[in-house]
Amino acid sequence: MKSPVGTYELRGGARLRVFADHGDSDGYSLEITDGERTVRYDGGHSAREVHAFLALLT
Repeated sequence: MKSPVGTYELRGGARLRVFADHGDSDGYSLEITDGERTVRYDGGHSAREVHAFLALLT
């Protein structure tokens, strides 16, 4: 993955990193890290979806 366009602290100490999709897409990929666990959500998420996700988890 490229450098994140944003890094956010979530409740409970987890961290959300947002990456711009590759190519012509204007979507975003998400990565959540909590301790040693990392979960990635593939690209194609709109800015509106990223904001909604942040509103739920911060």
